[in-house]
Amino acid sequence: MKILFLFYTQSEAGAPGFLSRNGEESAGNLAQTLFGFASETLRLPLDDAFESRAQSLAEDIRWRAFKKPESFEQAIRAASQFYPDLLLFSGEATRSLKTAEPVAQACALPVCVDARLDRCSEDKPRQGVLAEAIQDLISTHVDILSQKPRTIWIATSQKALLEWTASLMDAQKWNEFSDVFVKSTMNDTIPAVFACGYEKTAGVPRWVLD
Repeated sequence: MKILFLFYTQSEAGAPGFLSRNGEESAGNLAQTLFGFASETLRLPLDDAFESRAQSLAEDIRWRAFKKPESFEQAIRAASQFYPDLLLFSGEATRSLKTAEPVAQACALPVCVDARLDRCSEDKPRQGVLAEAIQDLISTHVDILSQKPRTIWIATSQKALLEWTASLMDAQKWNEFSDVFVKSTMNDTIPAVFACGYEKTAGVPRWVLD
C-alpha cells in the first residue's frame, strides 16, 4: 500500500465562525492549486462526473450528517465509494473547516471530520492529537477499504503539524523544516502544504519524507 499524504494548514481567522478576507482569498488560491496538482500531476480525472458529484453533495442529506465527528467511520466508507482515489479530511476547528471548504468545492468531494486532526498536545481540553488520528485513520479505517486511496488530504493546524513532524525527523532537519514552514505560512496566516508518502510493505509501515 502506497498513499501520498498532503497536509495543509489553516487560513487566517476573521469574525467568529468565518475567515478574514485574506483568509478566504488564500483558501481559494489553495483550492485552485490543489485541484491543479490532482488533475495535472496525479492525473486524477476530477472533471469526470463533477456536476453529478456536486449535485449529490448539495442535495443528499447524508453528506451533512457525515460532517459530524461521530459519523467518522461511516463517512470514510461513503467517501471511498463516492470517489476512492482521493479522500479529504479535516479537524473540526473553524479555521480548518473553512479552509477545507473551498478545497472540497473545487474537487466536488466530501470532507470527513475528526477533531484530533488539527489538535496538538498543548490544546485543552485534551481530545487526542494529530499523530493519534493519523494512526487510527490508517490502521482502523484505510487498511480495511477494498480500494485504497491514491492520495489523502488533511486540513490541520500549524502547531499540530509541526508537533507530528518532529517525531519523523531528526532535530536538525526538523528545525530547518519548521523555520521554512512557519515563514511559508506568514506566521500561520495563510495555508502551506506538507507532502509525504506512506507505504506499507510486508506489514511494515514507514513514512517517506522528501
